Amino acid sequence: MKKLTVEERKQLVDTARGDGTFDLVIQDVSLFNVFTDEVYPVEIGIKNGYVAYVESREEFFNTLPALSYIKGEGSVAVPGFIDSHMHIESSMLTPVNFSKIAVPKGTTTIVTDPHEIGNVLGIRGVQYMVETGEATPMYQYALAPSCVPAAPGLETSGADFNAQEIEELLKLDKVIGIAEVMDYYGVIHNSQRMVDILALAEEKGLFIQGHLFTQDPKELAAYLCAGPHSNHELSSGADALLSVRNGMSVDARDSSFAKNIKELIGGISHLTNFTELSICTDDREPELITTEGHIDDCIRSAVRSGLSAKEAIKAATINTARQYGFKKLGAIAPGYIANINLIGSLEDIKAKKVFFEGELVADAGKLLKEIKHTPHPVETENSVHIPLITEEMLKIKAPVENGKIKVRVLAPIDKKSSICNESIEELPVVDGYISLKDHPDLNYIAIIHRHGRNKNMMVGVIRNFHLEKGAIAGTVSHDSHNLAVAYTNIEDALTAINEIKALGGGVVYADAGQTSSLALPVAGLMSDREASEVIPQIQHMNSILSKVGLEAYNPVMRLATVALPVIPTMKITDMGLVDTINQKFMDLFV
Repeated sequence: MKKLTVEERKQLVDTARGDGTFDLVIQDVSLFNVFTDEVYPVEIGIKNGYVAYVESREEFFNTLPALSYIKGEGSVAVPGFIDSHMHIESSMLTPVNFSKIAVPKGTTTIVTDPHEIGNVLGIRGVQYMVETGEATPMYQYALAPSCVPAAPGLETSGADFNAQEIEELLKLDKVIGIAEVMDYYGVIHNSQRMVDILALAEEKGLFIQGHLFTQDPKELAAYLCAGPHSNHELSSGADALLSVRNGMSVDARDSSFAKNIKELIGGISHLTNFTELSICTDDREPELITTEGHIDDCIRSAVRSGLSAKEAIKAATINTARQYGFKKLGAIAPGYIANINLIGSLEDIKAKKVFFEGELVADAGKLLKEIKHTPHPVETENSVHIPLITEEMLKIKAPVENGKIKVRVLAPIDKKSSICNESIEELPVVDGYISLKDHPDLNYIAIIHRHGRNKNMMVGVIRNFHLEKGAIAGTVSHDSHNLAVAYTNIEDALTAINEIKALGGGVVYADAGQTSSLALPVAGLMSDREASEVIPQIQHMNSILSKVGLEAYNPVMRLATVALPVIPTMKITDMGLVDTINQKFMDLFV
C-alpha cells in the first residue's frame, strides 16, 4: 500500500488546506459516498496518490488548482473494487498477466490465497507470487496458506506448511493474515497442527480466512470459536443467514465453477445491515474475466439478485477494506488512497476509467499503464517430477482372478459440481484386473504424486465423468496439484502422462497416440503467456474435450477437484480413496 514520506504527508495536508496545487483533479463526476449512501456532484483533488479534498459543487464553484484535469463526463466515482478472496493461479495467468485483464475491469486490490503454488513449490512459490505482484498497478495482498496440504495425512503435496512455515511467510511484505482454513475437521476437533497455526494468528492479531462446509450450527460455532472469521464456501441462503447471525462474514462468490451470489443474497436480502457481506471471485478463468468481468461482474450479479447497487458496491469496497483492516482503502475521501473507478451510473456498473494511486491506469477497457516484468526463475523450471509410469501401474489389480467384485466408485453428482458421492458397483474381473470394457459409462481415474517427494499413486474408477474415448491428464488438481489422469485405455493414458512431463505441466488430451495440449509451465498451474494467447488455447481444448463427452461448464478443469479431500463426500488422492466427511481412507473393494 502506498506510504507517504513525512514531506509528502505535509504536502498532502497543505494542498487539502488550500495552500498547494493538486496533481490531478477529476471533474464533472458525482460521488457515491460509501459512508452516507449519497450521490452528489463533486470535484476530486488528488495529491501524491491520495485523495486530498473532495469539493461538493453544490457549495463551491471555483475550480481546484491542479497540474492536470480529467473530465468524468457525468460518471459516478466509486472506490476501486476489492476482491476479498481469490487465487491468481486459477486464472492460469501469472500475477503480471492477470493484472492486465483485471485492472481495466476496475479491480485495484485483491486478497489472494497462493496455496495452489504453495502446494507445488512451498515457500518459494508464495514468494514468487508476492514479488511479481509488486510490479502491477493493483495491490496484490496475500494470505499465508493454511492448507498445504489441504488434508494432511490423506494426501501429499510439494510442501508441508505448519506453524513454523506460516510464521516465516508472515514476514513477507504483503502477507497480511492466514488464508482459507480448509482443514475444518482439524479445526473443530483441535488437531495440533491447526491449533498451532491458529494460535500464531491470534497471537499476532491477524485476520483468519475461513472455508467451511457445514449446515451444523454447532460445528459453525466451534469453527468460529477457533478463530476463522469469513466463509466463501456457502451455497444456500439459509447458510448465509445462519452465518451472519453468528457473526461470520459472508464472502459471496461467483467463480468459474460455483456461482453462489444469487442464492446467498436471496437468503439475507431482507436484512438491513450488510456490513458483514463481501464479494469474491475465488477461481475465475481468463475468458470469463475478459468477457463478463471480474469483481464488477460479481457486483452486477448481486444487484440482479436483489441487493441494492449501493450495498453491492460497498460489499466490494468499504466492507472488504474494513474486514482486512485496510484503513486507507475502500472509500473516496480525504486521506484515502486514490484508487477510483468512474462508472456510467449505479445502473451501469462498468469501469470507464480506472485510477490507481491517483494515476489513470485504464480507460475504456484498455490498460494504459506499462508493466515492467523481470523474468523469474520459477517461470522456467519444470515442476513435474514423476517416476516412470508403466502399463501395470495404471491397471487395477483385483483380489480375485476372474468373476465380479464390488468396487467403490467416485460419482460426481452432475457434470458441473465438484461434489462426488460414493457408488458401490459390481464390476467384472478379467485375468486378475478390473475391466471396464463393457462399461462405457465408467472411466479409470489415477492420481500420481508429481512433486518428487515419494512414489505415491492411486488408481480407481469414476462414474459421470463422461469421457468417451482417449485420456485426459492435468497438473491443475486442487489443492495438492498432483497429476490426475482419467482414461478409457492405458495406451492413451501413458501418452498423455509423457506429454505432461515434457510440457512441464498443463492439460493434455490423448487419443490413438495423437495429443492436444494446454501448456501451463509455471508450476504446472499457469501459462507464461498473456490472456490473449491463453484464451484461444483454452477454447480449443474445451472444444476437443466437449466432443469426446466432457460436457462440463469448463471441460479443461473437469479433473481439477476430483482429488480435493475437503469437499464432500468422497475423493481420490495419491494415497487412496477418502471419505471426506470423516476424513479417513476407504477400501477400494467392498
